Amino acid sequence: MTTVTIGNDHKVIMAARQRDPASRQAKLVGQLNTAGFMSVGDLAAATGVSEITVRRDLLVLERSGAVRRTHGGALGLRRGDANVYDAQEPSFEARRRRNGSAKIRIARAAERLIQPGQSIAIDTGTTTFELARLASGISDLRIVTNSTRIAGLLADNPNPVYLPAGRVRGRELSIFGRRAVESLESFSFDVFFLGVSGLTADGLFDYSPEDAEVKRAFMARAAKVVALCDSAKFNRQAMVRVAEPKEVHMVVCDAAPPAALAEVLSRAGVELVVG
Repeated sequence: MTTVTIGNDHKVIMAARQRDPASRQAKLVGQLNTAGFMSVGDLAAATGVSEITVRRDLLVLERSGAVRRTHGGALGLRRGDANVYDAQEPSFEARRRRNGSAKIRIARAAERLIQPGQSIAIDTGTTTFELARLASGISDLRIVTNSTRIAGLLADNPNPVYLPAGRVRGRELSIFGRRAVESLESFSFDVFFLGVSGLTADGLFDYSPEDAEVKRAFMARAAKVVALCDSAKFNRQAMVRVAEPKEVHMVVCDAAPPAALAEVLSRAGVELVVG
């Protein structure tokens, strides 16, 4: 007969759960549904098992349709209130053509939020690209962007434009990586204009884990976070959750969100501006 002291009960229960595949896999699914995307290393740390065990569990879970494995990690498939799940990122030009007139209206509404003398950050993206084009006419701004496209657009502008250090991501031409995140720590912004790929009651989403990390770094340094989201992205969910609704101050859109989504945003204290 084995005697276990009361103080060790929790450790015994936790160890038993780690050994039990069903409990461990349920925890993996829960973690992924909450985060959207997690790396194998983060999942191993969250569940207290080896990366080899996590990879084996993810294979089982993918076969059952509970998760989707990706390079270096996995993706939760909980839809929540999302009507559409976007797994693949369209090209910049394809996204720019999609709902283009709405994006221009959103950019015009967002431009009215910018005041001369401010330090602003502009995210990579198609709607933010339109905003940058309009912002070039505002004097006495200091602009930081993680988009080499936007930096090129503003190259001849008298306002100083800064890019973080880091790697350039493929056709998106955005800057990402640990060096990008670290270089943003020395900045402070009056406003960060955030581009998103989807907006649901669960949060604001993006296709790229790499870009999402930089978006969060911008958010941490901004006094105000303004998300730009055209109505085609309402109740659409992409690969990575960038933020919960309560982490942004304002959403600028071209039409009012569906009532249920609008209610969630209102409860989170998010101001809605319809352009």
